[in-house]
Amino acid sequence: MNKIKLTSKGQITIPVKIREELQIKEGSYLSGYIKDGSIILKPLPQDIDKVKLISYAYRESQGSIGISKVREMAGGFNLGMPGQVRRIREEEAVIDE
Repeated sequence: MNKIKLTSKGQITIPVKIREELQIKEGSYLSGYIKDGSIILKPLPQDIDKVKLISYAYRESQGSIGISKVREMAGGFNLGMPGQVRRIREEEAVIDE
């Protein structure tokens, strides 16, 4: 069993032996959850663009007003989106012919 220390900032260092066995390195992403009172960490694939996108979206949304507020603000707008989408699709169909 490996002993892992928690820093004052809530960070841990994963021992080299474990990192090597799991083939994780600096910058690797891990998923984490609690199961039966234990913390479970699992490595995510290195090229997982979805994780990067979610991480970016989360960071950028921290100061946002939220989707509910945007819907409330845009509720009265009549943008005619179904008609615009239909028109674009028709134009693309003509181009593809």
